[in-house]
Amino acid sequence: MRLSLIILLFISGTLYSQSTIENIPNQKLINNSYVSNPDGILDQSTIAGIDTILSSLEKRTTVQVAVVILNSIGSSDVTDFAQKLFDAWKIGQAGNDNGLLLLLVKDQRTVRFHTGYGLEGVLPDVTCKHIEMNSMVPEFKNGNYNGGVLAGIQEVDKILTNPSYAEELTAPPVEVSGWETFIAFILMFVAPIVGIAYWIKAANGHFYNSKYPGETLYFEMRLKRWVWLLEFLFLPALIILLFNFRNNEDAAGLCFLSLYLYFMLTLFHRLARVKNVIKRLQEKEKYYEIVEFLRKGQIYWFFMGLLFPLPFFLYFFYHIARKRSYRNHPRTCTKCQGAMKKLSELNEDEFLSKAQQMEETLKSADYDVWQCGSCQNIQMNIYPNRRSKYTACPKCKTLAYYLSGSRTIKSPSYSSSGQGEEIHLCNYCNHRVRSTFSIARLTRSSSSDSSSSSSSSSSSSGGSWGGGSSGGGGASSSW
Repeated sequence: MRLSLIILLFISGTLYSQSTIENIPNQKLINNSYVSNPDGILDQSTIAGIDTILSSLEKRTTVQVAVVILNSIGSSDVTDFAQKLFDAWKIGQAGNDNGLLLLLVKDQRTVRFHTGYGLEGVLPDVTCKHIEMNSMVPEFKNGNYNGGVLAGIQEVDKILTNPSYAEELTAPPVEVSGWETFIAFILMFVAPIVGIAYWIKAANGHFYNSKYPGETLYFEMRLKRWVWLLEFLFLPALIILLFNFRNNEDAAGLCFLSLYLYFMLTLFHRLARVKNVIKRLQEKEKYYEIVEFLRKGQIYWFFMGLLFPLPFFLYFFYHIARKRSYRNHPRTCTKCQGAMKKLSELNEDEFLSKAQQMEETLKSADYDVWQCGSCQNIQMNIYPNRRSKYTACPKCKTLAYYLSGSRTIKSPSYSSSGQGEEIHLCNYCNHRVRSTFSIARLTRSSSSDSSSSSSSSSSSSGGSWGGGSSGGGGASSSW
């Protein structure tokens, strides 16, 4: 008896959950909505969004789209069910037959676009299939029915309001060879960068034979114009030109590898020039200048390490270690040529001024103090912390000047700009500077205008379908 009751309840529950043509609510007749969602699979916000799109679509094109989302239709075939539902509701305008039914059956894991006669040209089967497989099924696989249905409707809206979009959607991909892509990349990105680099170097007098050479302590790093053009323009262009005449299918890959190796050689050329700078400065025992030279090149070698990991990413760490080594390199006294010793952080404080000690406390600068063991001569080097928030105070020049606060004096409005105040303070001499700045006036957002129309498609009064018919066109996809 108990078993029979359970079976009876199961059968009745199953029958209750199955939708039939007759019991699916036609929301168009009830409240002029385009979405029938009797099982509550979609959220109300999604339904509102779909209604907004489809209401606008019908006003612009007269096309009618019905969206039906069901848990189950039992053992019925989805295509046959869609045809019967389309015939029962008569979706689309009579005479134009421009209706579309989007049917999703959850337990069969199937979605179908069923088109009227008048839409088979602009929404052929292949386009319907493309939308389902690329925009909807991936979302359904993740259980995101809201996102999948909305994405499908958005694609339909694009196609029906812009037929050229449909051609782009289903057009076969244009085959572009790897070589053509490589050349396009060179012309669009690499060549302009080389041109800009040349212009900057020429404008700043950074070539060895510049008419008005810019100031530099490192003349060894400069190249003559013709050497620079040969190294960074003509030889790379020659490599590309040589590979252009190869019939090898992998010409682009081989050319890229050749250029990679070539530009690695240019970096070794740069390393040779770096070595010459260090050699000259070391002969004059200018170790502080060597450290500054290596510091300036640190960012450069970091990016070269990213572009050419082997070997320059490893070299980057060597570069940092070498900078630290030269900072602590033994040096001789400029007065008596005796050996100098670097004092510890604790012992160096007696030779630092109060301002310098403040800078070390704030970590805006670090000082190295060297003392001669023979004549007690003192040599001091400063290493500013370029990541510090502190700058030089305009009054005492101590690296202790910072933005201590800001406030709004006058709030901006939609009709006028506002005004604020910044306060800069020196932690050493307490010098304070107040300055004002303007605050841009407010701009109105267009979201308030658009939000008022978001629910305009829903109405308490019912509408109707137009009397269209279908010949069974469309496509189905499962997941």
